[in-house]
Amino acid sequence: MRNLILTLDSTGYPNSWMSWQDAVLLKVKGLIAWELGEEEYTFRGGISRMTGEQSKVDVSSIIAVKSKFKYEKRSPVFSNRNLFRRDLHTCAYCVKTFIDADLTKDHIHPESRGGKTSWMNCVTACKRCNNRKDNRTPEEAGMMLSYVPYVPDKSEALILQNRNILADQMKFLLNFVPKHSRMWSLM
Repeated sequence: MRNLILTLDSTGYPNSWMSWQDAVLLKVKGLIAWELGEEEYTFRGGISRMTGEQSKVDVSSIIAVKSKFKYEKRSPVFSNRNLFRRDLHTCAYCVKTFIDADLTKDHIHPESRGGKTSWMNCVTACKRCNNRKDNRTPEEAGMMLSYVPYVPDKSEALILQNRNILADQMKFLLNFVPKHSRMWSLM
């Protein structure tokens, strides 16, 4: 099975992706608060010597994990990889799509002039555009941004992390994606 299980905290907010093996372990240990989703997987184990029956565990595609911790509206860790995913691998200046190796992180307000490395001051740029912009602001370089940077939501980050999202998982996650997200352009 290639699909991951979407885990939620006990209040129902998206938390992370989990392998089916870890989900089965949580189920057997009684650590799943409730399950949701249209997809359900049945995993079979060994034959019991006492009953002669094969063991089986059913796990849904979306599970809420029993936990005393509650959802925190934290943004994902800032990294080039997450930045490129947030910007859909699209250069903020020439609006072309590139592979990771051809992309760079561009500071809108240059780092050497006090600009911080943050979600709101960085955009994805191809190497050519980043070299052209150099150590200037977009206005000084005569290069306009084609989109506005923003801090991604945790649910958006979960969508960007998993290439094999099931329809029920996507439908659930989209309930948490902010309306300003570029994820809506993919739908």
